[in-house]
Amino acid sequence: MTPAKGLFWLLVDGLSHTLWQQLAPLLPLRVDCALPLEPLSPNCQTPPSLFSIWSGLDASAHGLTGYEIPDAEAGDPLAVADAFGRWPRATPMVWDRWAVAGGRIRTSAVPFVQPSRLAGALLSHTEVYARLVSQPAVLAPGDALSVPALQLHCSLSVSPDNGAMVLHDVPTGGDLRVPFGGTCHVALSPALPAALAGDTNRAVAVHATHVEGQPRLCFLGFQPVFVHGRDAALRRLALRHRACSVGNPARLHASGALGRHVDQGGDGSAELLLLDLLDVMHRSFLDDILWSLRAGEAELTVGYYPVIDLVSHQLLRHLAPPSTAPQHAVAGAIRAQLARWLFELFDGCQALLAPGCRFIAHSDHGMQPLSHDLAPNRCFAAHGWLVTTGTGQIDTERSLAFYHPAENGWLALHPARMAAAGVTAQAIVDALDGALPPDLPGAFRLIEGPTVDLGGGWTSPWYLQPPTSARLLKSPHLPFAAESRKGGDHTCWSDAPWLKGVFLEPTLQPGTPAWQAPLTLMQLAPALMSELGRSAHAAPSREAHAWH
Repeated sequence: MTPAKGLFWLLVDGLSHTLWQQLAPLLPLRVDCALPLEPLSPNCQTPPSLFSIWSGLDASAHGLTGYEIPDAEAGDPLAVADAFGRWPRATPMVWDRWAVAGGRIRTSAVPFVQPSRLAGALLSHTEVYARLVSQPAVLAPGDALSVPALQLHCSLSVSPDNGAMVLHDVPTGGDLRVPFGGTCHVALSPALPAALAGDTNRAVAVHATHVEGQPRLCFLGFQPVFVHGRDAALRRLALRHRACSVGNPARLHASGALGRHVDQGGDGSAELLLLDLLDVMHRSFLDDILWSLRAGEAELTVGYYPVIDLVSHQLLRHLAPPSTAPQHAVAGAIRAQLARWLFELFDGCQALLAPGCRFIAHSDHGMQPLSHDLAPNRCFAAHGWLVTTGTGQIDTERSLAFYHPAENGWLALHPARMAAAGVTAQAIVDALDGALPPDLPGAFRLIEGPTVDLGGGWTSPWYLQPPTSARLLKSPHLPFAAESRKGGDHTCWSDAPWLKGVFLEPTLQPGTPAWQAPLTLMQLAPALMSELGRSAHAAPSREAHAWH
């Protein structure tokens, strides 16, 4: 495969191999290759996984070990840094190497892209994860949809015929009727500067519904969308008056704002409403990816699609038996919606690919259905290994060990104090195992990973893997074990089937080598880019071949 023939690289966040096996029979799609994809060790959360995929480096090389990571630069052992803000920007990614080889690039909602590095090779890049302006929210009649930064202030009422919610005084003038069960896009004032409202998708989405029988308007939030590259002006015009839903409405479900959960006595309406809201997000990301493919001319097009991940975090446990009858009905609806999204995504993209263009799609990790939340720091406190201050914070001057607030799996140890107290890492694991509830099978395990040194004697290479179907929480004040209300999670590496991602190649191109299992994230970029230097229009370069 060479840049001249083209590559479409689609990242479907959170799609596990096990979930794919459930959905595949529902999909009228040809898929020539479907393999399990090994999760990243020691932590398989999204930022380190994505960085490993597109750089070809493992965590020991790039240093990212979670969505959040311990902040070694802060001078506080409890400090946390956002991995999306701390990634190593000097590391070349696949698009950087592609540009060096003379190829042209389009990227859609992809992190870790530095447009200035790609210069004339970048045809278009949509930056959708900019600063958050407003979170999603659920509003009642009499409330106001108010976002001062966007000069948006609309009062709400129910229409006289009870068939819709009405927004009064929308920015384009007049009132807007939003039928129950429907979604509308409210265009923002054209006078708003791009710095506030973005370059394109200058609108907000609203969905009218009933929650527990009461009329409600779901606001999907707002983050500005910025566009870079040669074709930025064209992309700014496309979808200009359509909202790009980026804020996570799954948080509304988690908080109970969409109604009672099905396993808390609800009838499934809350879960179905979440799927409706996420359908708006599905369409937002799909439209942007399809625009990139329609625009053409690029030899490399990379798209990012997050919706499966967000569904799984909230609802995955309904897809893992056993379940009650109401949960079984909800599970069928979830599978049907996921299958529809994937069909629209795969079929829509394939229809726009040029002949000979290679199409690969895969996830960054899988997701384990959850049954329990565990709080290791509560156990440590009970054994006297963790001490809290008068304000309830972890006292790093007197503690021997703590599970780090980054919740990336890292176990902070103070070897000198542990030695003085006769405490070993194995004793810590044994204590955690001894505290597990009898209905939770499995045991804790230490995984070795990049060593973190926070100063003051705090250092460790260990990441704490919980039993399958459990996640770890940082608070020392929660019960050690409790039933989880979250649907699924992924943090530390494990060999559990649900945690494996999936690699898909819908139609194998003639002459492409077969993929072999086990397949790791770090193998993908070198394999796909192995013939870069032999492209007819690319001069050989040291950087193009410098895979680590």
